[in-house]
Amino acid sequence: MKRVLFTIAIVAVLCFFLGIYFVLTSEHALVTHPKGIIAESELKHLNTNLILMLIIVVPTMVLLFVVAWRYRSTNTKAQHDPDKTYGPFKELLLWILPAIVIAVMVVFTWKDTHELDPYRPLQSEVKPLTIQVVALDWKWLFIYPEQKIATVNFVQFPEKTPIRFELAADGSPMNSFWIPQLSGQIYAMTGMVTPLHIMANEPGIYSGKAAEINGQGYAGMTFVAKATSQSDFESWIAEVKGFPLQLNDHTYNELYQPSEDHPVTVYSNVDGDLFNKIVMKYMHPIHDHGQHHHGN
Repeated sequence: MKRVLFTIAIVAVLCFFLGIYFVLTSEHALVTHPKGIIAESELKHLNTNLILMLIIVVPTMVLLFVVAWRYRSTNTKAQHDPDKTYGPFKELLLWILPAIVIAVMVVFTWKDTHELDPYRPLQSEVKPLTIQVVALDWKWLFIYPEQKIATVNFVQFPEKTPIRFELAADGSPMNSFWIPQLSGQIYAMTGMVTPLHIMANEPGIYSGKAAEINGQGYAGMTFVAKATSQSDFESWIAEVKGFPLQLNDHTYNELYQPSEDHPVTVYSNVDGDLFNKIVMKYMHPIHDHGQHHHGN
């Protein structure tokens, strides 16, 4: 009976690890299927740290089961001396090996953290494309300042082109912008602009989402990120410019109102100063502070 239970336990553990393997290799596990240079580097960093951790975790777990099996209550032949010591070398070995692994992880993490700094522009001979992003309740607004167009819950850009996102928020005090196959998540906040640099390696349609729970419409606060060829991107820009909707102060105030599962919307023209207005309306002029201080 005990052997049967032991066999069942071993099979359960194997099934558990096989389940994790199949989940991570599934196409639905977006983080493990990167399509951009930033996401690829992040996955490489995660894999490196995982391997380093397993150097300590695997032997520790094996020894745990070995000790538990050897000193089980029914094994009367096992001799256990709680006062026995293993000498300074073996005791020191138990601390040195994890310390070395942690030190190596620190070096890799320090290096990768600076290389993957979201504020750091990507090196490329191709001219970067700037896209301004505003997190609203509960939708994403994308403004193309050079092309003077805007979209809601949809963003398109050319492949192998550095994309500079400039993120802000309006209404929600904080949100989190994330395209799992292209980048890590980064916060979009009111009253400030946060840059994020990405680049898609190939054409494709990628899922974007809010990674910060932010109320009733959170589940529907998703968007589509589409990478195309440069010619297809230019054709799309020309197509958008033919649509009738325009984004100005009036239409933006309507868009600003909270809405759930907002459909994809495109605007053929955008007020050139709209993004700055969104950011600056939460900023207090410096002279106001000075007058207030003087009054005190």
